[in-house]
Amino acid sequence: MPFWSLMTRAERIVSSVAAYKDFQIVSIPLDEWRSKWLPGLEQDRILVGVNWSGSRATGFDVAPSAILDSLSVRESL
Repeated sequence: MPFWSLMTRAERIVSSVAAYKDFQIVSIPLDEWRSKWLPGLEQDRILVGVNWSGSRATGFDVAPSAILDSLSVRESL
C-alpha cells in the first residue's frame, strides 16, 4: 500500500502515473498512521510503499513493523 510523506509527492504521482489517476489523496495524521494504520497493515501482512516516485511510481516495500521501529529510533535521538 503506497504512502507519501508529503501531499505534493502524492499529487505528483496521481497526476502523472496512469495507474494512479483515479486515486484520491487523503491526509493521515502521523499519530493515527502509527497507532492504527501500521499495526493494521502488519496484522493483514500488507507491505508499505513509502514515497514511491518516478514515471512508474516505483520504490521499496517494507514491513509496517520496520517503519514503526524506524520512527521510534528517530524519536529517541
